[in-house]
Formats: sequence, structure tokens, C-alpha cells
Amino acid sequence: HGVNIDFEGIPASQTTNFANFMVDLANQMHAADPTYEVSTVLYAVDWSGVFDFSIMEPAVDHYIIMGYGYYYKSSSTAGPTDPLYHFGTNYNYTLSKTITYYLDRGCPKNKLVLGLPEYGYEWATTSLTVPSATTATGSARTYAYVKNNSSGNYSIGNHIWEGDSYTDVYAFNNGTNKQCLISLDSAWRKRLEHVLHAGIAGIGIWALGYDNGYTNLWTAMNDYLTVCHEDPCSGTIHDFGGPTKDYYNNEDYTWTIAPTNATSIDFDFTSFDVELNWDYLYIYDGADVTAPQIAGSPFTGTTGPGQFTSSTGAVTFRFTSDNATVTPGFNATYVCSTIPPPIASFSANALTVCAGDSIMLTSTSSDAVAYQWSTGTGTITEDTLSVAYLHASNSGSYNVQLIVSNGAGVDSIAQTLNVIVNQPPSANAMANDTIFTLPNATVFFTNTSLNASSYLWNFGDGANSTDVNPWHSFSSSGVFDVTLVAMNAGCQNDTIHFSITVGDVGLNENNHTVLSVAPNPFSDEIVIHATGEITSFELKDAKGARMNVASTQSNGLIHINTTQLSSGVYILVVESNGVVVRKRIVKG
Repeated sequence: HGVNIDFEGIPASQTTNFANFMVDLANQMHAADPTYEVSTVLYAVDWSGVFDFSIMEPAVDHYIIMGYGYYYKSSSTAGPTDPLYHFGTNYNYTLSKTITYYLDRGCPKNKLVLGLPEYGYEWATTSLTVPSATTATGSARTYAYVKNNSSGNYSIGNHIWEGDSYTDVYAFNNGTNKQCLISLDSAWRKRLEHVLHAGIAGIGIWALGYDNGYTNLWTAMNDYLTVCHEDPCSGTIHDFGGPTKDYYNNEDYTWTIAPTNATSIDFDFTSFDVELNWDYLYIYDGADVTAPQIAGSPFTGTTGPGQFTSSTGAVTFRFTSDNATVTPGFNATYVCSTIPPPIASFSANALTVCAGDSIMLTSTSSDAVAYQWSTGTGTITEDTLSVAYLHASNSGSYNVQLIVSNGAGVDSIAQTLNVIVNQPPSANAMANDTIFTLPNATVFFTNTSLNASSYLWNFGDGANSTDVNPWHSFSSSGVFDVTLVAMNAGCQNDTIHFSITVGDVGLNENNHTVLSVAPNPFSDEIVIHATGEITSFELKDAKGARMNVASTQSNGLIHINTTQLSSGVYILVVESNGVVVRKRIVKG
């Protein structure tokens, strides 16, 4: 809400009165409602210098240049109603010059609005050459009018691009030579680009509806005047007098070229001519004037930047001119080098580790050049490299975040890692005995290892087992290196060794002593008979525990009561004539 004041033809004698009027109006409007906005128009050419910003500031909210009528229906030369830069050879009033004029007069950049027309004029002309003298009063032609007649007089075949002022021209003969000059799509975009580089507040439109449903101009405004703006990766730059004409006095403009995802920009200044030691072009290797200047900056006279490559994806320019003497200025082309923005991702090599070990985190990100790892629990080392290490002290969930970046952007990813931390295994075991004789060389092993989840036994005779508490019958004599490997996930294995000695002489081969055990398998009783004297015996279970059993002896026979024994495998150990013999027996 608010009001715009448009007083046409204010005389110089009323400069102060008009300024005071604007201040009084603005103050009253703001007092009534602080959200009200008060603005005034500014003439395309301020012939009498009637706008005194030293008085109107800061009360007035906006100043809107009526950026049209530079050439109008009664002009003697067919020309653009809104020349961006110098058109022709004599009349040198343009949108660019008007903006510079009002900024130099003290209008704040953030309040200056450029009003642009959605119309042009069509004249009868002496020829189809541009520019040409008019032979009659011109007629207004709106943007929509020209677009609607693209297959008629306003066809591609009749179109001329006027590159000094950035204007569309249609030259045709429909019985009379005619020329229509208007700003269509490309011309409109150049004007918006100028507004952007000049750093002023924005644009106004005269008049809404002249596009009558065509959306091209609105798309351009979205592209240049909103956060959607992106500098192209290649293009041209020139001074504020346009590509072919002199710049203006009292210019002071700063603008930046920063194409999306650019990592560097190559510039080639094909011409350079500014007033020596009075007018200057500053070039900053970065996104603003706090960045370092390139070698040779600022440039003046005819010694320009030539060719250079930025070290970043942005370059900032500032051009200043004094109040006298102008020259052709400069022209340059540029092209950027780009990379896509990074996409963050990573993997972990293992989530089950041994206490004291780390989990290797490997970035699998694309197009990343910088890395930052972090976690809320545990610690991460090498946290700025593509491969980092998570140190987890306990089992649990660890949230790990990776942030990656390059010159085109930043991306991040977080993962919850469910980590298992195991203590290292400690191998330990025992055998029911370490000395045996054939044919009764069956060994029972008891595993007392710690922190292990799996085992591998090697009995030294080519046989193996993965049982926790295995038993093994040796079939040949010798000294056997039995090994137990205790294992768990994430940790190094632990190994223990012990020797089992197996002799090849049993009771039946020693001193001609004969031993028999019957029955085998047994039920309630077993009977031991030997031709030699039995000096001792004992009965053990599969784990080597001694069984308490009752026995009687008569006539060289030993009767053992086994009614209290459970079914299973037992070892009978008998000593006769100084020889110990072990025999496996089974209760059914």
C-alpha cells in the first residue's frame, strides 16, 4: 500500500518546494501506517535538475525512473523509447546514463527503481536503414501487438538486432518504409542484467498488461531479479556505455560474475581504453571487494588486464570514472570451468572390532575435495581426510556425520553405525591326561578359553575339530603337538599348544600280561581280568572326572558295580606289572 507521485514538468524554481512536499507527505503517510510506501517518479532526462535528494532523504521510500520516452512518437529519428546505451551518433541520453545521473545526484542505490516500457514505437521512415529519419508521427506498439504479428510485418525476416542500444528493430515496407523499435525478450534481459550489475533496487513496468498473457518477460524477471539468478558460464562484459560507445562521467559501479559451480573463470579483454590516471577498473579475485586484486589492478589508460584466470569461481569488478573526459572503455569475454557439487557418502570397513582397534571410514563421495568427519560419541582421527578412523570404546550406536565440499557447494550425510566391541580371546584348555598307550589312546579335552566364540583344534596327526570340548583317539604312537585356536569376530586369534605322548605298548604286550574288560558295552557291572597282578585302577568320565564306584576282587577278577553310572563313554585306567593301560568303555 502507498502512493506514487507523478508531477510532470516541475520547473526548477519549485525544486525545494517539491522536495519538502514529498517529505511532508511521506512523514504523514508513515505516521498513519508505517507499512505505507511513498515514492515519486524521476524523469528520463532531468533537464532542470528538479530532484533534490538531500532534502527528500531519508523520508521517501523509492524513486522510480520513467525509463521511456527517450524517443517518442514525434521524434525526428526512429529510435528506441528505452535505449540501454547510446543509439545513433548525436542524442546520447540512455537508461545507463540516467541511472548514473541520479546516483551521482545522491539517490540511494537501494531506493532507485528503473521503470521499463512494454511498448515501443513504429514510424514511417525515409529508408529501412537504422537509424533513419521519420516522415510522420509514430504509433505505439505494445509487446503483445508485436508478438501477435510475428508472421506479418514483425517476422524474423524483418528483424534487425541493434547492438549499440540493445534494441529490437523491425524494418519493412508495406507500401511505405516503416521501422518499429521495441525491447523484446533478449533486449529486456539485457536491461535486467544492467539493473543487476548497477546494484539498484529493481524495476517498474509501464504498463502492466501490455504483454497480454505472454510470460517471457516475467520469466526473465524471475531469472535476474530473484534468488533464482545464475550467471552463465560464458558471456561478455563491457563498460556502462555499452559494447561500442563511450562510458559516462561519474560512474561508480561494482558487480560480480559468479557462474554456478564454477571453479575458475578465464577472461580475455579484447579492448581497453579508459582515461589515464582518472578512471579505473578494479578486478578482485573473489566474490566481493574484500578479495585480493589480480596482478596489475587497478587498470587505467590503455594497459588492460589482457587474459587472466581467476583462482576462484567468482570475479568482482569495480569501475569508477571522474566528471570529465570519457573514452571507449572495455570489452571482454569469459568462460568458466565447472565441477558438479559434491554428493556425500561413506562406508565402514567392519562394525565388529576388537577392543583398542578402530573402524575405517572411507568416503565414497563424488566430486569432493574437502572432508570433515564428526561423531557425537567416540572419537574420530584423520577427520579431514577421505579416510578416517572411528575409535569406539564400547559396543553401541555411533552417529557419524561426513561433510564434503568443493568449489561448487557442500553436502553432508549421517549414518548410525551399530558397533560391537569384543575383548580379545584368550586360549586355554586341558587334557584328561598327556601320556597314553595304544590301543587305548583316547584323549578328552576341556576348553577353558575366555572371550571366544569359535574354536579350531588341531590334534597333530592330521585330524581337526571345531567342537568346544572335543575328544580324539590317536591310532599311532608318537608325540603330538595339539593346538587350540580361540577366535572371535574383530580380534586376532589366540593359540595354545600342548603335547600328547602316545606309546605303542599296551598291557597285553608287556611281560606277556593279558587284560580283558567285559562286557563292553556294559550295563550294571564290568569285570576286569589280567594274567598279571592289577595294582590299581580308576574309572573316569569323558571330561576326565573320576567316578566313585564300588568294586570287589576275587580269584584275579575285579568286579565293578556300574549301576549308578549314566550312559556314555568312560575311560578305564588300569596299572598292571608297572604299565598303565587306558581302555575306552561304553555304558549303553
